[in-house]
Amino acid sequence: MPEKKNPPKRYRLDVSSQFYPIMSTKKAQSLFRVVAVLDSPVNPVLLQQAVRASLERYPTFKVRLKRGYAWFFFEENDGEFFVRPSDGRLLRPITSEENNGYLFRVCYEDRKVEMEVFHAVSDGLGAVEFLKDVLCRYALLCGRELPQNLLDALAAKPVEEEAEDAFYRYYRPIKFGEINLKGLMGDKPLLLEGTKSETGYLSSGGEIGTVAAVECARAKGTTFTALMCGAMAYAVAKVSRNARRRDIVMMVPVNLRKMFPSVTMRNFVNFVRLVFKHNACETVDDYIAEAARQLREKATKEEMEKFFSTTVRTEKSLPLRMAPLWFKIAAARFFRIFLKSRQTVIFSNMGKIDIPAACGVESIRFNLNVSKNSKVNVGAISVNGVTSISFTRYVKERKLEEAFFLTLENLGIYRTARFGDTGERKASAAGAACAGVPV
Repeated sequence: MPEKKNPPKRYRLDVSSQFYPIMSTKKAQSLFRVVAVLDSPVNPVLLQQAVRASLERYPTFKVRLKRGYAWFFFEENDGEFFVRPSDGRLLRPITSEENNGYLFRVCYEDRKVEMEVFHAVSDGLGAVEFLKDVLCRYALLCGRELPQNLLDALAAKPVEEEAEDAFYRYYRPIKFGEINLKGLMGDKPLLLEGTKSETGYLSSGGEIGTVAAVECARAKGTTFTALMCGAMAYAVAKVSRNARRRDIVMMVPVNLRKMFPSVTMRNFVNFVRLVFKHNACETVDDYIAEAARQLREKATKEEMEKFFSTTVRTEKSLPLRMAPLWFKIAAARFFRIFLKSRQTVIFSNMGKIDIPAACGVESIRFNLNVSKNSKVNVGAISVNGVTSISFTRYVKERKLEEAFFLTLENLGIYRTARFGDTGERKASAAGAACAGVPV
Protein backbone atom coordinates (compact mmCIF):
# COMPACT_ATOMS: atom_id res chain seq x y z
CA MET A 1 0.00 0.00 0.00
CA PRO A 2 1.26 3.53 -0.73
CA GLU A 3 2.54 5.39 2.31
CA LYS A 4 -0.06 7.76 3.72
CA LYS A 5 1.09 11.39 3.70
CA ASN A 6 0.66 13.61 6.72
CA PRO A 7 -1.74 16.51 6.14
CA PRO A 8 -0.01 19.86 5.54
CA LYS A 9 0.74 21.82 8.69
CA ARG A 10 -1.49 24.80 9.43
CA TYR A 11 -0.79 28.12 11.17
CA ARG A 12 -3.26 30.73 12.34
CA LEU A 13 -2.41 34.28 11.36
CA ASP A 14 -1.05 36.39 14.19
CA VAL A 15 -3.38 38.99 15.68
CA SER A 16 -1.97 41.98 13.81
CA SER A 17 -2.11 40.09 10.48
CA GLN A 18 -5.73 38.97 10.45
CA PHE A 19 -7.00 41.92 8.43
CA TYR A 20 -4.14 42.18 5.91
CA PRO A 21 -5.62 39.57 3.52
CA ILE A 22 -9.15 40.76 4.24
CA MET A 23 -8.27 44.31 3.17
CA SER A 24 -6.10 43.25 0.22
CA THR A 25 -7.19 43.53 -3.41
CA LYS A 26 -5.52 42.55 -6.68
CA LYS A 27 -4.14 46.09 -6.96
CA ALA A 28 -3.40 46.88 -3.31
CA GLN A 29 -1.50 44.69 -0.87
CA SER A 30 0.47 45.55 2.23
CA LEU A 31 3.99 44.68 1.05
CA PHE A 32 7.46 45.78 2.03
CA ARG A 33 10.87 45.25 0.44
CA VAL A 34 14.32 44.45 1.81
CA VAL A 35 17.23 44.78 -0.65
CA ALA A 36 20.76 43.48 -0.04
CA VAL A 37 23.55 44.97 -2.14
CA LEU A 38 26.39 42.44 -2.49
CA ASP A 39 30.04 42.90 -3.41
CA SER A 40 29.73 40.79 -6.59
CA PRO A 41 27.03 39.90 -9.16
CA VAL A 42 24.37 37.45 -8.02
CA ASN A 43 24.50 33.81 -9.13
CA PRO A 44 20.76 33.03 -9.47
CA VAL A 45 21.16 29.24 -9.35
CA LEU A 46 23.00 29.38 -6.02
CA LEU A 47 20.60 32.02 -4.71
CA GLN A 48 17.66 29.74 -5.42
CA GLN A 49 19.32 26.84 -3.61
CA ALA A 50 19.93 29.13 -0.63
CA VAL A 51 16.30 30.30 -0.49
CA ARG A 52 14.97 26.75 -0.63
CA ALA A 53 17.26 25.72 2.25
CA SER A 54 16.14 28.74 4.30
CA LEU A 55 12.50 27.78 3.76
CA GLU A 56 13.18 24.49 5.54
CA ARG A 57 14.81 26.39 8.42
CA TYR A 58 12.01 28.96 8.71
CA PRO A 59 8.74 27.15 7.91
CA THR A 60 6.52 30.17 8.66
CA PHE A 61 7.67 31.53 5.28
CA LYS A 62 6.96 28.19 3.56
CA VAL A 63 3.21 28.78 3.50
CA ARG A 64 0.26 29.62 1.27
CA LEU A 65 -2.90 31.50 2.26
CA LYS A 66 -6.16 29.54 2.65
CA ARG A 67 -9.72 30.49 3.53
CA GLY A 68 -11.37 29.30 6.72
CA TYR A 69 -14.90 29.90 8.01
CA ALA A 70 -14.11 33.03 10.04
CA TRP A 71 -10.50 33.89 9.15
CA PHE A 72 -7.78 33.17 6.66
CA PHE A 73 -5.08 30.74 7.75
CA PHE A 74 -1.68 29.58 6.52
CA GLU A 75 -1.03 26.11 5.18
CA GLU A 76 2.35 24.51 4.57
CA ASN A 77 3.38 25.00 0.94
CA ASP A 78 5.25 22.12 -0.74
CA GLY A 79 5.41 23.86 -4.11
CA GLU A 80 8.70 24.82 -5.74
CA PHE A 81 10.04 28.28 -5.03
CA PHE A 82 11.73 30.17 -7.85
CA VAL A 83 13.91 33.26 -7.72
CA ARG A 84 13.44 35.56 -10.69
CA PRO A 85 15.16 38.42 -12.49
CA SER A 86 13.97 41.80 -11.25
CA ASP A 87 11.44 43.43 -13.57
CA GLY A 88 12.20 46.87 -12.18
CA ARG A 89 8.81 47.34 -10.51
CA LEU A 90 8.56 48.13 -6.81
CA LEU A 91 6.07 46.41 -4.45
CA ARG A 92 4.00 44.93 -7.25
CA PRO A 93 1.12 42.82 -5.84
CA ILE A 94 1.98 39.14 -5.40
CA THR A 95 -0.26 36.68 -7.23
CA SER A 96 -0.62 33.04 -6.28
CA GLU A 97 -0.29 31.94 -9.90
CA GLU A 98 2.95 33.81 -10.47
CA ASN A 99 4.53 32.79 -7.18
CA ASN A 100 3.30 29.21 -6.75
CA GLY A 101 1.27 30.23 -3.71
CA TYR A 102 4.18 31.77 -1.79
CA LEU A 103 3.55 35.11 -0.11
CA PHE A 104 6.96 36.60 -0.77
CA ARG A 105 9.22 36.90 -3.80
CA VAL A 106 12.99 36.99 -4.24
CA CYS A 107 14.45 38.70 -7.31
CA TYR A 108 17.95 39.62 -8.40
CA GLU A 109 19.61 42.27 -10.55
CA ASP A 110 23.37 42.63 -10.94
CA ARG A 111 24.63 42.79 -7.32
CA LYS A 112 21.21 43.21 -5.68
CA VAL A 113 18.96 40.64 -4.00
CA GLU A 114 15.39 41.95 -3.61
CA MET A 115 12.93 40.36 -1.22
CA GLU A 116 9.31 41.56 -1.12
CA VAL A 117 7.00 40.21 1.59
CA PHE A 118 3.26 40.29 2.23
CA HIS A 119 2.95 41.76 5.72
CA ALA A 120 0.66 38.97 6.93
CA VAL A 121 3.65 36.61 6.90
CA SER A 122 6.07 38.67 8.95
CA ASP A 123 7.18 42.11 9.99
CA GLY A 124 10.36 43.74 8.69
CA LEU A 125 12.63 42.30 11.37
CA GLY A 126 11.39 38.76 10.78
CA ALA A 127 11.95 39.19 7.04
CA VAL A 128 15.47 40.52 7.63
CA GLU A 129 16.32 37.46 9.74
CA PHE A 130 15.09 35.22 6.92
CA LEU A 131 17.07 37.18 4.32
CA LYS A 132 20.20 37.04 6.51
CA ASP A 133 19.88 33.26 6.59
CA VAL A 134 19.53 33.21 2.79
CA LEU A 135 22.59 35.44 2.33
CA CYS A 136 24.73 33.33 4.67
CA ARG A 137 23.76 30.11 2.87
CA TYR A 138 24.39 31.81 -0.47
CA ALA A 139 27.86 32.92 0.66
CA LEU A 140 28.63 29.35 1.74
CA LEU A 141 27.49 27.99 -1.64
CA CYS A 142 29.73 30.55 -3.32
CA GLY A 143 32.73 29.03 -1.53
CA ARG A 144 33.23 31.75 1.08
CA GLU A 145 34.62 30.77 4.46
CA LEU A 146 32.18 31.47 7.30
CA PRO A 147 32.99 31.53 11.03
CA GLN A 148 32.10 28.41 13.01
CA ASN A 149 29.34 30.08 15.03
CA LEU A 150 27.61 30.99 11.78
CA LEU A 151 27.96 27.46 10.42
CA ASP A 152 26.39 26.19 13.65
CA ALA A 153 23.50 28.62 13.20
CA LEU A 154 22.90 27.43 9.64
CA ALA A 155 22.77 23.84 10.88
CA ALA A 156 20.15 24.65 13.53
CA LYS A 157 16.64 23.21 13.35
CA PRO A 158 13.41 25.23 13.39
CA VAL A 159 12.44 26.54 16.82
CA GLU A 160 8.79 26.27 17.85
CA GLU A 161 8.76 29.69 19.51
CA GLU A 162 9.70 31.30 16.16
CA ALA A 163 6.18 30.47 14.92
CA GLU A 164 4.32 31.77 17.98
CA ASP A 165 1.83 34.60 18.06
CA ALA A 166 3.68 36.63 20.67
CA PHE A 167 0.73 38.99 21.08
CA TYR A 168 -1.28 36.14 22.60
CA ARG A 169 1.66 35.07 24.76
CA TYR A 170 1.87 38.49 26.43
CA TYR A 171 -1.81 39.39 26.32
CA ARG A 172 -3.46 40.37 29.56
CA PRO A 173 -7.22 40.96 30.00
CA ILE A 174 -8.02 44.62 29.52
CA LYS A 175 -11.04 46.89 29.53
CA PHE A 176 -11.62 48.96 26.44
CA GLY A 177 -11.81 52.05 28.62
CA GLU A 178 -8.14 51.65 29.57
CA ILE A 179 -6.97 52.88 26.20
CA ASN A 180 -7.62 56.16 24.42
CA LEU A 181 -9.05 54.95 21.11
CA LYS A 182 -9.73 58.50 19.94
CA GLY A 183 -6.12 59.40 20.65
CA LEU A 184 -4.96 56.50 18.48
CA MET A 185 -7.04 57.65 15.51
CA GLY A 186 -6.61 61.39 16.01
CA ASP A 187 -7.81 64.25 13.84
CA LYS A 188 -7.18 64.54 10.12
CA PRO A 189 -3.43 64.96 9.61
CA LEU A 190 -1.50 66.99 7.09
CA LEU A 191 -1.23 65.01 3.85
CA LEU A 192 1.69 65.36 1.46
CA GLU A 193 1.09 66.72 -2.02
CA GLY A 194 2.57 65.70 -5.35
CA THR A 195 2.07 64.47 -8.88
CA LYS A 196 0.99 60.83 -9.07
CA SER A 197 3.56 58.51 -10.58
CA GLU A 198 2.24 56.81 -13.72
CA THR A 199 4.82 54.01 -13.62
CA GLY A 200 4.08 52.55 -10.19
CA TYR A 201 5.74 53.16 -6.86
CA LEU A 202 9.15 54.84 -6.87
CA SER A 203 12.07 54.60 -4.48
CA SER A 204 15.09 56.78 -3.93
CA GLY A 205 17.25 57.84 -1.02
CA GLY A 206 20.77 57.76 0.25
CA GLU A 207 23.24 56.64 2.86
CA ILE A 208 24.65 58.39 5.92
CA GLY A 209 27.31 57.41 8.42
CA THR A 210 25.67 55.68 11.38
CA VAL A 211 28.31 56.86 13.86
CA ALA A 212 27.91 60.51 12.85
CA ALA A 213 24.13 60.30 13.30
CA VAL A 214 24.37 58.55 16.69
CA GLU A 215 26.92 61.09 17.94
CA CYS A 216 24.66 63.94 16.84
CA ALA A 217 21.73 62.38 18.68
CA ARG A 218 23.79 61.93 21.84
CA ALA A 219 24.97 65.54 21.69
CA LYS A 220 21.29 66.55 21.73
CA GLY A 221 20.53 64.15 24.56
CA THR A 222 18.29 61.89 22.54
CA THR A 223 18.19 58.74 20.40
CA PHE A 224 18.87 58.05 16.73
CA THR A 225 15.16 57.43 16.07
CA ALA A 226 14.06 60.65 17.77
CA LEU A 227 16.67 62.60 15.81
CA MET A 228 15.49 61.15 12.49
CA CYS A 229 11.79 61.65 13.32
CA GLY A 230 12.36 65.26 14.35
CA ALA A 231 14.40 65.98 11.22
CA MET A 232 11.72 64.34 9.07
CA ALA A 233 8.89 66.36 10.65
CA TYR A 234 10.91 69.55 10.18
CA ALA A 235 11.45 68.67 6.50
CA VAL A 236 7.72 68.02 6.05
CA ALA A 237 6.97 71.46 7.52
CA LYS A 238 9.41 73.04 5.07
CA VAL A 239 7.94 71.50 1.91
CA SER A 240 4.21 71.51 2.70
CA ARG A 241 1.91 74.45 2.05
CA ASN A 242 -0.51 73.23 4.76
CA ALA A 243 2.00 72.94 7.61
CA ARG A 244 0.52 75.98 9.34
CA ARG A 245 -3.02 74.60 9.21
CA ARG A 246 -2.69 70.86 9.85
CA ASP A 247 -0.77 68.74 12.35
CA ILE A 248 2.12 66.64 11.08
CA VAL A 249 1.50 63.06 12.19
CA MET A 250 4.23 60.44 12.04
CA MET A 251 3.67 56.75 12.67
CA VAL A 252 6.72 54.98 14.09
CA PRO A 253 6.79 51.15 14.37
CA VAL A 254 8.20 49.84 17.65
CA ASN A 255 9.83 46.41 17.84
CA LEU A 256 8.17 44.65 20.78
CA ARG A 257 10.76 41.87 20.98
CA LYS A 258 12.97 44.08 23.15
CA MET A 259 10.21 44.82 25.67
CA PHE A 260 8.58 41.39 25.60
CA PRO A 261 11.31 38.79 24.93
CA SER A 262 10.48 36.65 21.92
CA VAL A 263 12.22 35.12 18.92
CA THR A 264 9.04 35.03 16.84
CA MET A 265 9.52 35.38 13.09
CA ARG A 266 6.00 36.69 12.71
CA ASN A 267 4.58 40.17 13.28
CA PHE A 268 5.41 41.63 16.68
CA VAL A 269 5.40 45.41 16.38
CA ASN A 270 3.19 48.26 17.51
CA PHE A 271 2.97 51.81 16.23
CA VAL A 272 3.56 55.03 18.13
CA ARG A 273 1.72 58.07 16.80
CA LEU A 274 3.82 61.24 17.00
CA VAL A 275 1.79 64.43 16.58
CA PHE A 276 3.59 67.70 15.81
CA LYS A 277 1.02 70.45 16.37
CA HIS A 278 0.98 73.13 13.71
CA ASN A 279 2.76 76.30 14.82
CA ALA A 280 4.08 74.55 17.96
CA CYS A 281 7.63 73.95 16.66
CA GLU A 282 9.89 76.39 14.83
CA THR A 283 13.47 75.09 14.66
CA VAL A 284 14.73 71.62 13.88
CA ASP A 285 15.81 71.31 17.52
CA ASP A 286 12.20 71.99 18.55
CA TYR A 287 11.01 69.12 16.35
CA ILE A 288 13.71 66.77 17.63
CA ALA A 289 12.91 67.60 21.26
CA GLU A 290 9.19 67.05 20.63
CA ALA A 291 9.82 63.70 18.94
CA ALA A 292 12.01 62.62 21.87
CA ARG A 293 9.39 63.67 24.42
CA GLN A 294 6.57 61.77 22.74
CA LEU A 295 8.66 58.65 22.18
CA ARG A 296 9.57 58.60 25.89
CA GLU A 297 5.91 58.92 26.87
CA LYS A 298 4.28 56.66 24.28
CA ALA A 299 6.84 53.95 23.47
CA THR A 300 6.74 52.45 26.96
CA LYS A 301 6.13 48.84 27.86
CA GLU A 302 2.90 49.73 29.65
CA GLU A 303 1.48 51.68 26.69
CA MET A 304 2.47 48.99 24.20
CA GLU A 305 0.85 46.31 26.34
CA LYS A 306 -2.40 48.29 26.54
CA PHE A 307 -2.47 48.68 22.77
CA PHE A 308 -1.92 45.07 21.72
CA SER A 309 -4.03 43.69 24.58
CA THR A 310 -6.93 45.72 23.21
CA THR A 311 -6.21 44.30 19.73
CA VAL A 312 -6.24 40.73 21.07
CA ARG A 313 -9.43 41.30 23.00
CA THR A 314 -11.10 42.70 19.90
CA GLU A 315 -10.15 39.61 17.90
CA LYS A 316 -11.43 37.34 20.70
CA SER A 317 -14.81 39.11 20.78
CA LEU A 318 -17.84 36.97 19.95
CA PRO A 319 -19.04 39.01 16.94
CA LEU A 320 -15.69 38.73 15.15
CA ARG A 321 -15.33 35.05 15.98
CA MET A 322 -18.83 34.28 14.69
CA ALA A 323 -18.89 36.50 11.58
CA PRO A 324 -18.10 34.46 8.42
CA LEU A 325 -15.06 35.43 6.38
CA TRP A 326 -17.09 36.54 3.34
CA PHE A 327 -18.93 39.05 5.52
CA LYS A 328 -15.68 40.42 6.99
CA ILE A 329 -14.27 40.86 3.48
CA ALA A 330 -17.41 42.63 2.20
CA ALA A 331 -17.56 44.91 5.26
CA ALA A 332 -13.85 45.74 5.11
CA ARG A 333 -13.99 46.67 1.43
CA PHE A 334 -17.11 48.78 1.97
CA PHE A 335 -15.60 50.75 4.84
CA ARG A 336 -12.31 51.05 2.99
CA ILE A 337 -14.05 53.57 0.72
CA PHE A 338 -14.44 55.91 3.69
CA LEU A 339 -11.07 55.30 5.35
CA LYS A 340 -8.74 58.28 5.46
CA SER A 341 -5.03 58.25 6.11
CA ARG A 342 -4.11 58.42 9.79
CA GLN A 343 -0.65 59.85 9.21
CA THR A 344 1.45 62.20 7.16
CA VAL A 345 4.33 59.77 6.87
CA ILE A 346 5.53 56.47 8.37
CA PHE A 347 9.14 56.38 9.50
CA SER A 348 10.41 52.90 10.29
CA ASN A 349 13.89 52.48 11.77
CA MET A 350 14.94 48.83 11.58
CA GLY A 351 18.05 49.56 13.61
CA LYS A 352 21.46 47.94 13.34
CA ILE A 353 21.61 44.61 11.52
CA ASP A 354 24.63 42.37 12.14
CA ILE A 355 25.83 40.46 9.08
CA PRO A 356 29.30 38.85 9.01
CA ALA A 357 31.72 40.47 6.57
CA ALA A 358 32.31 37.04 5.01
CA CYS A 359 28.79 37.20 3.51
CA GLY A 360 29.86 40.01 1.20
CA VAL A 361 26.93 42.35 1.99
CA GLU A 362 27.78 45.99 1.37
CA SER A 363 24.46 47.53 2.38
CA ILE A 364 20.77 46.80 2.96
CA ARG A 365 17.78 48.95 2.03
CA PHE A 366 14.24 48.87 3.38
CA ASN A 367 11.11 50.07 1.55
CA LEU A 368 7.69 50.50 3.10
CA ASN A 369 4.37 50.36 1.30
CA VAL A 370 2.61 53.60 0.24
CA SER A 371 -0.88 54.54 -0.96
CA LYS A 372 -2.73 57.34 -2.72
CA ASN A 373 -3.24 59.10 0.63
CA SER A 374 -0.02 58.17 2.40
CA LYS A 375 2.13 59.20 -0.55
CA VAL A 376 5.63 58.95 0.96
CA ASN A 377 6.92 56.54 3.62
CA VAL A 378 10.46 56.13 4.81
CA GLY A 379 12.54 53.15 5.97
CA ALA A 380 15.97 53.20 7.61
CA ILE A 381 18.33 50.29 8.27
CA SER A 382 21.97 50.20 9.40
CA VAL A 383 24.64 47.71 8.32
CA ASN A 384 28.43 47.91 8.58
CA GLY A 385 28.41 51.48 9.89
CA VAL A 386 26.18 52.72 7.05
CA THR A 387 22.53 53.73 7.44
CA SER A 388 20.45 53.50 4.27
CA ILE A 389 17.36 55.73 4.20
CA SER A 390 14.82 54.81 1.51
CA PHE A 391 11.90 56.99 0.44
CA THR A 392 9.08 55.00 -1.14
CA ARG A 393 6.95 57.39 -3.18
CA TYR A 394 3.57 57.39 -4.89
CA VAL A 395 4.51 60.78 -6.37
CA LYS A 396 7.18 61.93 -8.81
CA GLU A 397 8.58 64.75 -6.70
CA ARG A 398 11.51 64.20 -4.33
CA LYS A 399 11.02 67.44 -2.38
CA LEU A 400 10.67 65.77 1.01
CA GLU A 401 13.73 63.60 0.46
CA GLU A 402 15.92 66.55 -0.52
CA ALA A 403 14.64 68.67 2.37
CA PHE A 404 15.32 65.85 4.80
CA PHE A 405 18.91 65.24 3.69
CA LEU A 406 19.55 69.00 3.67
CA THR A 407 18.28 69.12 7.25
CA LEU A 408 20.71 66.36 8.20
CA GLU A 409 23.57 68.21 6.48
CA ASN A 410 22.80 71.29 8.55
CA LEU A 411 23.11 69.05 11.61
CA GLY A 412 26.54 67.85 10.41
CA ILE A 413 25.31 64.50 9.03
CA TYR A 414 26.23 64.25 5.35
CA ARG A 415 24.82 61.96 2.69
CA THR A 416 27.68 59.70 1.60
CA ALA A 417 25.84 58.03 -1.30
CA ARG A 418 22.64 58.43 -3.33
CA PHE A 419 20.38 55.84 -4.93
CA GLY A 420 17.17 55.89 -7.04
CA ASP A 421 14.85 56.03 -8.86
CA THR A 422 13.92 52.37 -8.48
CA GLY A 423 10.57 51.50 -10.01
CA GLU A 424 10.60 53.71 -13.08
CA ARG A 425 11.34 50.88 -15.50
CA LYS A 426 8.33 48.95 -16.75
CA ALA A 427 8.55 45.18 -16.82
CA SER A 428 10.14 43.88 -19.99
CA ALA A 429 8.43 41.12 -21.91
CA ALA A 430 11.31 38.83 -21.04
CA GLY A 431 11.14 39.61 -17.35
CA ALA A 432 7.38 39.19 -17.22
CA ALA A 433 7.52 35.87 -19.02
CA CYS A 434 10.41 34.43 -17.01
CA ALA A 435 9.26 31.31 -15.18
CA GLY A 436 12.18 31.21 -12.76
CA VAL A 437 15.63 29.73 -12.60
CA PRO A 438 15.91 26.02 -13.32
CA VAL A 439 18.10 23.97 -11.01
